[in-house]
Amino acid sequence: MPFHVVRHRRALTEFFQLPPTVRAIYESAIRGMSVDPFASGPGYEVVQLSPPPGVVSPVWSMKVGGYRMFFVVDGDLVKIGAFGARPGFYRKLSRVKALVRKG
Repeated sequence: MPFHVVRHRRALTEFFQLPPTVRAIYESAIRGMSVDPFASGPGYEVVQLSPPPGVVSPVWSMKVGGYRMFFVVDGDLVKIGAFGARPGFYRKLSRVKALVRKG
């Protein structure tokens, strides 16, 4: 089943603030997410996170060096919530609730 990748509006801005070498790895990884969003690959690792309180959907992180991206999978949609450097990145998980389907 092919997946469609969408990004939170703030994640797009954060993406363009990444260093060019990190951004290139994420670009390649995001293309591969349309086939398998849970697979790790060259230069990046995908791991499942503990969801924030009140969220029952699995939350995933893609690690590229000291940078992180988090996403959720909702049916055939891969929803990217944030990009950023490791120190302080996990505060952005508050965006998860805006990504998961209600009801």
